[in-house]
Amino acid sequence: MDECGLELQRLLDEDKLIGVPLLIYANKTDLINSLNVSELTAGLNLHSIRDRPWLIVPVSAKTGENLQQGIEYLIHEFDKQKKVRSTK
Repeated sequence: MDECGLELQRLLDEDKLIGVPLLIYANKTDLINSLNVSELTAGLNLHSIRDRPWLIVPVSAKTGENLQQGIEYLIHEFDKQKKVRSTK
């Protein structure tokens, strides 16, 4: 998990991604050995991310459960950014 967190941070440090909202789909959270949202947050060190909004959404790719919630989150966040830019 540490390696994943480091790689995520490297990606988020890219100039082209500055301020872009982060959505993490946590697939297969229904399985016994899966990490919960708190464990993922800690393992990926998400609390250290202060330059963008982020959200973890537990999903089932098999059933499609909560996939829409993630898309709606991104739309909402991009709309907020668009409104901020238009007031400048």
